[in-house]
Amino acid sequence: MPELKTEAVGLLWIGGGRGGDRSVALKHKLMFGVISAMLAASLQGCTADKNPSQGETSLANAAKDVTIPLEAGKMKNPLPETDEVVSQGQEVFLGSCAQCHGADARGDTNVGRNMNPPAMDLSSSHVQHWSDAELFWIIQNGVRLTGMPAWKSSISDTDTWKLARFIHKIPAAPASTAAAPSQAQPVVSAQDKYTLKVQNGLAFSEFRGYEGWPVISISHNGGAVAAILGNPVMIDAFKAGYPGNGKAFPDGARMAKVHWTAKVDVGEPGAPTVPGPQHDVDLMVKDSKRFADSGGWGYAVFEYDAASDRFRLGNLSDKPPQGNDAKCGFTCHTKVKDKDYVFTNYGHR
Repeated sequence: MPELKTEAVGLLWIGGGRGGDRSVALKHKLMFGVISAMLAASLQGCTADKNPSQGETSLANAAKDVTIPLEAGKMKNPLPETDEVVSQGQEVFLGSCAQCHGADARGDTNVGRNMNPPAMDLSSSHVQHWSDAELFWIIQNGVRLTGMPAWKSSISDTDTWKLARFIHKIPAAPASTAAAPSQAQPVVSAQDKYTLKVQNGLAFSEFRGYEGWPVISISHNGGAVAAILGNPVMIDAFKAGYPGNGKAFPDGARMAKVHWTAKVDVGEPGAPTVPGPQHDVDLMVKDSKRFADSGGWGYAVFEYDAASDRFRLGNLSDKPPQGNDAKCGFTCHTKVKDKDYVFTNYGHR
């Protein structure tokens, strides 16, 4: 294996200068063929529960270099390198990439570590030497024989360019701000929770003040108790007979479901089940134009960590798993499509 790794590095050196002439293109194709063959041979018989050797990982990463077509190097990032663009790129990253690469982009997640080869550390010099255009190509097209999928069907060109800007800012970001000890999303202080938002734009700030909204109902399901809250538009609609009158909730209606871990309070008469530490907040907003492809409702889940008093975006490693886009709850809510996708009934009082 050491010999294979040395050969791969040599091949990369030969193709280090990207150009448009035929000889360089021929070398590029030759490199791809040789490294692909070497990689296939080295990974033969490997399983997901067997950690790849350093040589296997090096070959797999080298394959990423030679799969980038020469034409990719000719593209230019059309977006400016501004804080706003980088921040937007981070949002895309957290919604689509962090499940494998980690919130800090270092690849240290259960999913990333168990890939073969492991998900790359995006702060590494190997990744950082790629241009924005080369990163764009890799994100859009993926890399065969690795766990890197093609994202062109789900991440737009504009968002991919934003991602490239963000990735090139990763090494400069302090560890305390670039990452958190979460598998897929960063956490922020509780007082800054309204800065969080999920992919496609559903933001925590759209529910500002939800803590004081009237209670629609309460629930106790398994190990959690919850209070379902509604903004004035939602409460007025319930009082007017929605959705039992056959009408859909009006745009602007919002619901917040606050979950707490259930605990039995033996100090109270009857030892009732009461809220313990907060677990998460589930959010729904009715906007028939903005979320036309998910029944007119947008969804978001924000997990809460009581020890740090911080929120983060829900992710697929949570229980239950949560997607990071505004449609994360749509599939579940189709069961009550005839109630305009709302499970909760307004409790009599």
